[in-house]
Amino acid sequence: MRIALIEPDARHAELVNRLLFAGGHTCQHFSASAPFLENAADEFFDLLLTENWAGDLPAEDVIPRARAILPNLPVIVLIPEPRESQIVAVLQAGADDCLSKPVRGPEMLARVDALLRRAGLRRPQKRRRDVIGGYAFDAAQCSVSFGDRTVMLTPKEFRLALLLFTNLSRPVSRAHILEAVWMRRRDVPSRTVDTHASRVRTKLQLCPEHGYCLTPLYGFGYQLDAVPPDAIVPGPDAPTM
Repeated sequence: MRIALIEPDARHAELVNRLLFAGGHTCQHFSASAPFLENAADEFFDLLLTENWAGDLPAEDVIPRARAILPNLPVIVLIPEPRESQIVAVLQAGADDCLSKPVRGPEMLARVDALLRRAGLRRPQKRRRDVIGGYAFDAAQCSVSFGDRTVMLTPKEFRLALLLFTNLSRPVSRAHILEAVWMRRRDVPSRTVDTHASRVRTKLQLCPEHGYCLTPLYGFGYQLDAVPPDAIVPGPDAPTM
């Protein structure tokens, strides 16, 4: 499922993102409600996870604004050291559930899945399909479609590509890659990660002339960025007007 996360705390957002990815969901992080509400006008989300203080507004104000754009959007509110009065306030504002922050992985995934089931959004894991930035990810086939072509990836290449796209314009550490792609194995040689990144770059044509740039971050990991059309420098054989 495609989940929006409003979380001002970047470190906690990374934890939630990692847990949701491991649970078979994609997560798009927003540091405040304003960019989420702007994005929701153009994209669809199956569920909203929001901090009780959404960076610029309280959750009680975010919920009705979100549902004015995406009617019936399921919402879970994250509350640090929740008090009864806070829980009552967000539930009365329309939240479907609450979670204590920092989250506990198994509990969060169980509550997310339960809420999605109640909302009628149950979807078999093997048939998940996500479209991000013009790339359609088909988990059943481990394939990615873009433009007029479809390419097949290995399961690890697929998980790495999906991880990079769901963290577009954000650095992804090698530790995060190992946890999400190699399922927490720490004995994977660094060159193996680099080889998979190179294959993903080649197969998905992640180069500036196709609108993306996959950059290795020395001593840290990788970052995938979208390249604005006006920033693309035409090659020597490109036609001139």
